[in-house]
Amino acid sequence: MPASKVKLLIVDDEPLILEIITSMLAICTYDIKGAYDGAEAVAIAKEFHPDCVVTGIMMPKMDGLQEAAAILQFQPTCKFVFVTTIAYQPEIRQEYERLGLDLRLLLPKPFQPSDLLNALALAGFPCSGAS
Repeated sequence: MPASKVKLLIVDDEPLILEIITSMLAICTYDIKGAYDGAEAVAIAKEFHPDCVVTGIMMPKMDGLQEAAAILQFQPTCKFVFVTTIAYQPEIRQEYERLGLDLRLLLPKPFQPSDLLNALALAGFPCSGAS
């Protein structure tokens, strides 16, 4: 029996960014779902049980750090890759570390597809299926 696919939840309040990231990862064999804000991401994660969440920080309803804290309550092994323009702000980095998250998975925007693939590999979810 084949190994189950890695489940990725992609979260961004910009539909175009969500589409770009999803298509960027289409070469991989991930099982991907999308959400447009942190609150929706938490609701989806309760059913989907993602292995990893790729998310922004600044979003309506619930920001990415609140979303991560909520998901970690019921999915404690979930990894998070954050993609944000405010990656280097000290208060963001402090909150990120307070949640026990790996600063190497905090990517500044704009980023290259290889940056995201490297972060996912670092989180333990290398892209498979790419030739």
